[in-house]
Amino acid sequence: MRSLRSWRPMGGVTLALCALGMVAASVACESVPLGPSLTKVAFIGISNSQIQTNAGWRVAQLPTVVLSGGVRDPSVCCCHIRGSVSNANTVPVHVVVQFAAMTPNDTELARIVNFVQDLQPGATYRIPDDGPGAAGFLLPCATIDHVNFQLNVSSLAPPLI
Repeated sequence: MRSLRSWRPMGGVTLALCALGMVAASVACESVPLGPSLTKVAFIGISNSQIQTNAGWRVAQLPTVVLSGGVRDPSVCCCHIRGSVSNANTVPVHVVVQFAAMTPNDTELARIVNFVQDLQPGATYRIPDDGPGAAGFLLPCATIDHVNFQLNVSSLAPPLI
């Protein structure tokens, strides 16, 4: 065991090597490549309607109750959303779409979630508007003024770090 008298501070070369190592480690962390963009995902209502507006929502909705003669009744529960999710990214993605049924004064009436799995680059997924997988509110279409939506996009690949 060394005594305190034999202890010497590190020499200049040793300090320089430590500093160089710290700089190299810092530069290595800064040069980690970023993953591909995931921002090029869109939802559009059927016939290119904008469901965030009353007029666009009237085009994109599908009442589920069918009256005689095949006419659908918007005053009876329930109301399905018609539209598509498209992926213009360079990588496949998962998309969680949250839809919020809104009143004219922007009060939220209900919220539903739809999931699009493994949406390939350049692909479009049409949300089923009737039957299994349909996205719909347990409200009559006539009570919904418009629908707001939020897209949560994630990559299929594990993170780089």
